[in-house]
Amino acid sequence: MTAVYLAIQMTLLMGVGFFARKIHLVDEKFPQSLGNFLYHFGFTCVVLKAMMSADLSNIGEMGMLILISLGTIGVMFLFGSGFNMFLRKKDDMAKITTVDLMFVNFTFMAFPIIEALYGEKGSLYIAAYTIPVRILFYVVSPLILATAKRAAEDVSSNPGTSPDATSPSANVKVGKEIRKVLLSAPVLAIPIGFALSFLPGPLPSPVMNSISAIAAVVTPMGMALCGMRLAEVPIREAIKNGRIWHLTALRLLAAPAIALGLMFILTRFISPDPILVKMCVIYCALPAAASTTIIAMNVGSDSIKAAQSVFLTTALSVCTLPLWVFIVDKVF
Repeated sequence: MTAVYLAIQMTLLMGVGFFARKIHLVDEKFPQSLGNFLYHFGFTCVVLKAMMSADLSNIGEMGMLILISLGTIGVMFLFGSGFNMFLRKKDDMAKITTVDLMFVNFTFMAFPIIEALYGEKGSLYIAAYTIPVRILFYVVSPLILATAKRAAEDVSSNPGTSPDATSPSANVKVGKEIRKVLLSAPVLAIPIGFALSFLPGPLPSPVMNSISAIAAVVTPMGMALCGMRLAEVPIREAIKNGRIWHLTALRLLAAPAIALGLMFILTRFISPDPILVKMCVIYCALPAAASTTIIAMNVGSDSIKAAQSVFLTTALSVCTLPLWVFIVDKVF
């Protein structure tokens, strides 16, 4: 029931943002400003808090989980890229599909759901599993979305070229975007937070409490931001968009099915803890990350389609998550 409750709660948070925008409590400029704040300050605090609070002594012990996490991200990237090649799509929606397959809503749903299902051991496993996720999400997602946008802009400015054309100007634009992402505050917070974790004592309480307070608002405000973006287009557009439904099916059905297959193969060679195996599958059954909308806004990608994807995957996860919990209990 925890999965259902959280999915409903996230949908309600999106509803708050949707209603606020619909009644013009916030204007059309507010979502962009909020997105910029959450990206530069919110994400930075999330990363700093995660890096400083990580129990580095358990990395060796939890090495298998970290490898599984990295392997799953890689498989999902290949799966998303292959699906886009099948559709012959290289636009913003194609890149959003890839990012949403690689990363789920790990900040708001993963921890409470896994803890509710598998207790203290589940909490330990999900903490180790998300170590690479927390780092890669803030580095890889902007790169994927930004490079797609720059390539599209180069094609639109040179109608005679194909999407695959790589002119010097296109390479310069993409290179500048990559440098911009790698030098952004959330990415720089990774080495800074790692260095701070080696301090003999914690940072002063006012500093840590401020970082924690800002980090705590990222997910709820991110969901509200999704609602604001949804308010700018009719909901029926999301429902009628076949590619949004494709992404939803991939995220909620295909991705956990792939994870189930990978874990089944893994258990043929080794005998990991059943809770560990179940946790890896349930994690891949979670909806798309709300923060994808924030990143899409920041890099100039299609944040409306990103918000639509978050909305539909979150709303339908109310039905699919309990199903996957039942399946993994039967299989493992």
